[in-house]
Amino acid sequence: MIILLLAVKLAACGFYLRTAESPLLAPLKGQQVFIEGLDTQQGFGQKLIAALRQAGAEPTTAAKQASLRLKLTQINEGKTATAFSATRQVREFNHFLDLSFTVESMLQAERSLTSSVHVERNQIYDSRYVLGVSEEERSIQAELQAEAARLLALRLAALVP
Repeated sequence: MIILLLAVKLAACGFYLRTAESPLLAPLKGQQVFIEGLDTQQGFGQKLIAALRQAGAEPTTAAKQASLRLKLTQINEGKTATAFSATRQVREFNHFLDLSFTVESMLQAERSLTSSVHVERNQIYDSRYVLGVSEEERSIQAELQAEAARLLALRLAALVP
């Protein structure tokens, strides 16, 4: 009885659960995105496709059907040594991924954006555990790609009216 009363009060005050239709959960809903300059069958391309779909967009291979055109101009992945021990052995790496891109609305020619995304993550290195280091590096690179793809999808949402 109390649960029913609580549900009625919540409905009366305008409370509703967010659904997949919510613009907060799917900011690119209904958008067709054409991607240039990236192989979408592997690596970062797959993660970008997944991030766009999660944001509600549908990637397309036909530029004429697209409402947004995304052109990746630069993708730079790497790592740098950021800390050393007293014996000059590397103790920490900084992994990074830089993306530069241009996106334009095919529906509104005056709406375009040139921007970049930078993501980074630190890795503590210990030579005693060298077998686990390569697996950790692969994991960090996958996380960086997924995060960069998510941020790129959010930047695209800024162009959607």
